[in-house]
Amino acid sequence: MQRIFVKGIKGGIGSTSVVANLACVLKKSDVDVIAIDLDAKSDLGLHFGLKWTSTKGWSNESNFEDALLHFRKDSDGVLFLPFGDNEATLEDIVSTINHCKKLDYKSSSWLLFDCPAHINISHYPLEEDDIVIELVTCDAICHSLIYKRLQTLKTAKSTWKHFFVVNRYNSASVLEFDLFSLWQSTLPFMAPFFINSDEVIKEATANRNVALNCAPYSVANDDFETLAGWLVSKAAL
Repeated sequence: MQRIFVKGIKGGIGSTSVVANLACVLKKSDVDVIAIDLDAKSDLGLHFGLKWTSTKGWSNESNFEDALLHFRKDSDGVLFLPFGDNEATLEDIVSTINHCKKLDYKSSSWLLFDCPAHINISHYPLEEDDIVIELVTCDAICHSLIYKRLQTLKTAKSTWKHFFVVNRYNSASVLEFDLFSLWQSTLPFMAPFFINSDEVIKEATANRNVALNCAPYSVANDDFETLAGWLVSKAAL
């Protein structure tokens, strides 16, 4: 089972919508896809059509066996586990990640984690084959945070695959174009593409859905297709 951890390098970058859209695109290949919400905002289910009144999730249970009852399946066949409305410690999150290894699925399955931005990725029980996607936007704050993260990665005993992916890219912005060009030419681990800023993401979320279903020929959907294909190639290495 290929595990993907997705988080923003800072809050508000859109990791939840990326996880949901990526999960639905991967599901098109007729593989099992499981998405786990590790963020206390518990927004992931909204992208999969979960009703607003459904507030419970794994954080509401004292053991993982009971948490399994909260798994849901969306219209595309993606299985997802909401966070819930209870508090959870880092230890609880780590325990949930470890218990997910026991899920009975084929080796071809994809397990996606929507991770909160405030928890350092090195605190998770990462393994050699895991892929970490850290989302960034083309602005000065992320520029500073990326270099700080690179310094951390140099000193960490990391064996997982770590990549930066630009989300909400505005092609009309000269500053964003210049920053992305600079990152592409100077930074390791930067993905060779970006996810465009697209109004359809907001529209799809308002309809409790993803870009694939609301606008299958949109730029956003093409970007998630690119991300999915790129991850498949990285997982094969």
